[in-house]
Amino acid sequence: MDDAFQPSAMQHEVRFGEYRFFLRSGVLLRQDTPIRIGSRARVLLQALARNPGETIAYSELIAAAWPGIRVEEANLRVQMSALRRLLDAGSSGPSHIANSPGRGYALTCLPTLDNDDQKIPAAPIVGLLSPLSSMIGRGEDVAIALDRLQRHRCLSVVGPGGIGKTRLAIELCWCLAENAECRICFVDLAPLGSGELVSSTIAATLGGTEDPHAPVEQRILAAVRSVPTLLVLDNCEHVLEATAGLADRLLRQAPNLRILATSREPFLIDGEAVLRLSGLALPPEDALPVSLAEALDYPAIELLVERAMAAQGVSFSGPDVPALVRIVQRLDGIPLAIELAAGRIEAIGPEALAHALEGQISLLDRGRRPALPRHRTLAATLEWSFDLLSEDERSLLVTLSVFQGEFQLEGAGQVSQIEFESLLRLVASLVTKSFVIVSRSGQAVRYRLLETTRTFCTSQLAKRADASEILHRHATHMVAELAPAIRTSGTDAQGHAELRRIAADIRAAMVWGLREGGDARLAVQLIVESGPLWLRLSMLKDYALIIERAIDIFSTHPELDETDLVWLAPSLHKAWYNSLGLSPKVQPMLIKAIDVARRTENRSCHLDCLWAMFGTRLTEARYGGALSYAREFQKVAEASGDAAQIAMAHRIVALSMWRDGNLGDAARHGRAALRSNAQMTAHVQLDLMYKQGVTSRANMSNLLWLTGQADAALDLAHEAVTVGLSGDMLGLAYGLGMMIIPLTFWVGDIEQAESLSALLLKISAENDYSYWGRWGRTYQSAVHRLRHGTAASDDAIEAYSEEMDGLHRHILATILPDLPLEWVTRHDADEKRDHPHWCTAELQRIVALQLLARGDTEGARTQLEFAFETARGQGALAWALRIATNLADLDLRNGEWMLARDRLSQTLLRIPQGTKTRDVRQARNLLAAMR
Repeated sequence: MDDAFQPSAMQHEVRFGEYRFFLRSGVLLRQDTPIRIGSRARVLLQALARNPGETIAYSELIAAAWPGIRVEEANLRVQMSALRRLLDAGSSGPSHIANSPGRGYALTCLPTLDNDDQKIPAAPIVGLLSPLSSMIGRGEDVAIALDRLQRHRCLSVVGPGGIGKTRLAIELCWCLAENAECRICFVDLAPLGSGELVSSTIAATLGGTEDPHAPVEQRILAAVRSVPTLLVLDNCEHVLEATAGLADRLLRQAPNLRILATSREPFLIDGEAVLRLSGLALPPEDALPVSLAEALDYPAIELLVERAMAAQGVSFSGPDVPALVRIVQRLDGIPLAIELAAGRIEAIGPEALAHALEGQISLLDRGRRPALPRHRTLAATLEWSFDLLSEDERSLLVTLSVFQGEFQLEGAGQVSQIEFESLLRLVASLVTKSFVIVSRSGQAVRYRLLETTRTFCTSQLAKRADASEILHRHATHMVAELAPAIRTSGTDAQGHAELRRIAADIRAAMVWGLREGGDARLAVQLIVESGPLWLRLSMLKDYALIIERAIDIFSTHPELDETDLVWLAPSLHKAWYNSLGLSPKVQPMLIKAIDVARRTENRSCHLDCLWAMFGTRLTEARYGGALSYAREFQKVAEASGDAAQIAMAHRIVALSMWRDGNLGDAARHGRAALRSNAQMTAHVQLDLMYKQGVTSRANMSNLLWLTGQADAALDLAHEAVTVGLSGDMLGLAYGLGMMIIPLTFWVGDIEQAESLSALLLKISAENDYSYWGRWGRTYQSAVHRLRHGTAASDDAIEAYSEEMDGLHRHILATILPDLPLEWVTRHDADEKRDHPHWCTAELQRIVALQLLARGDTEGARTQLEFAFETARGQGALAWALRIATNLADLDLRNGEWMLARDRLSQTLLRIPQGTKTRDVRQARNLLAAMR
């Protein structure tokens, strides 16, 4: 290493243990090796190192690390703990940071503050501006750059416009500025209009030549040979050829010279090292910050907040965090874009700014007055860089803007229709020039455009005559990509990442296809085939809205016919139902689609639509209608001979039957569904249906409980939860809401009901199952009512009372007998019935209890006798036991203890299980009291 190019000790170097820490730049070295350190930890270490050995108060450290932000001491403890682990790694001695409980922290190990006054006075600094603001989030890059500049004589800092290349170069210069053996000459090449001016500009900045008439290059060599010199060439991209050639010649002839260059692309000369800058660190998609203090740990957000507060005095709080995250994500963490955005926050606020940036970057049209014209707006920066490209490069870059996320060369070729060798050359050039970002995962090489670049190029694409053709090729490519992606992606995090990679492009292709001038049929194909993708990514609500839009414009696209509607209708039902609930708009379409499927003998679509209508009628508490559609499903499934579809038929027939009141026949179909281990086939879009493993068990658990087999019911319910957690969250949400949680209430296990309700809410929140979230909240409210005897202030049953479906009301009535029966049965008249349904006997019992509460004992007894006959006739022993217990209590009041004992004991004898359940315990306790 050349000591002349080490960070200056004159800028205050603190040494402790194996470490050297430079106060001004925040560079941390361990035995001359740069150590990665986060921006918050760096500020804290600077605060400690300014007063080594002294205890710095908690409040002072918080003020340094979170200026203007109110945070708890717990945030400081987390940061200091991480810093101590970093500094103490591999050390067996005492910690480098000591904590004084209740007071603060101190840097220990008796450091030395190096301000070597014996050094020769520093050589002149030429052309270097002093920064007017602190640099945020680049400490690691500074350390890496210093290390490479010591090891290599030429370092090019490259990256897209606005990424902070010049700012990093200035910071590097100030780290080296007072080194006695190193002269620094900073040359800004941005104003040059021609490469012919590069040499003369450098020579003029260096000055000091003895022979002003000598050739320019000789004058430069004469100036840099005499003393170790760092020549900084800033903004080289538009004069790259001339600058690279000159740099190569100078380095070969001047051993004391080192060159630091900033450009969109490297020189590509011998001995050159390259540091490619990316955007400031952003929060990861799967771990978004929840507090402002946590958000400020990410440099992109820290820069946005710091600049906004410094310029306008605005303040931020926790509720602003989601908007701040969206802003920096939309701007790719590009410092220039973030600083421009910070200037807009005072006027419109973070939420409005985040929303505005979703569709445009022109909002950032006012920047700093002293800046170069191309740095005053983000669009100007992009346009200036764009104009430096060749015509072929510009054309390809604009074409590639149709990709919303990552793409591979194959996709780029299909969309651009460029021959492979030329494509490879052009893409490589765009990568080199920092217009295209490349990433590698195993053998796969993928590319993407920064969001800001893509938005700019999208506006350029709109001006091209072939834009529609390019968008059509993109949509066609996504159709080809979709099926293999769904088929090969697993259910783990990596599988989700693979699907997430193409989701934005699938959505964009669908939206384009539905627009005027798009290809509606291609859009319909994508909509139908992409269902599993949206399910696995927990984006059913987005999917439902896209399908609804497709159906709304159905009549305006003559190329679409009724066969397209056949597929759209069930897709919309499945997405809408699980995310938002039943939609009145969907049912007429489903009925029409069933008619079309029957006429066209489209068996798979027929099954799809029948399944949707079965579920619709069941949810509405129109159980006879549900059974009718389930039986038709069974008939079509049996005709297909497909074991998986037949197994599903058994399940939905069983469910419809017992909800309709036929418990005996339902059990036969339920057992058949449980016996089936057949895997689902592709004949029906089963990804958006509930899988057999969870639903067949949950279904049978309710049927078993109703028929007096509580222990077996609870075992099956437990199995259903286990199976669901292993890979069927949608089925588990459905099973928990409609069957498993009600079962826990029925057996009297309120704690388990509360626990499973929390699980349902968690699953619903994580997967965007808003509809099932409503079910979970109503169950939480039921728990509160049972425990406290009254509704909570935020009672969900009251909040959702008007929008609640019929089945939901029936289930809640079996849990909370004091609910108004006119509300519970409001929708029962929608279906004419000549026989009792699954909870008719329980509803009759509730009527009796309400009569009894009003003092009408005889009316209550008559109603209970009627309810008992209803339950016994159905084989609903669980309801029969509740009713028999109520009748026995009435008989005891009248002194008819033998009648009370006989009926209750005979009913109990028919129920061999559930000795620990609430109803069985109550009945046994009442019998014991008669002895």
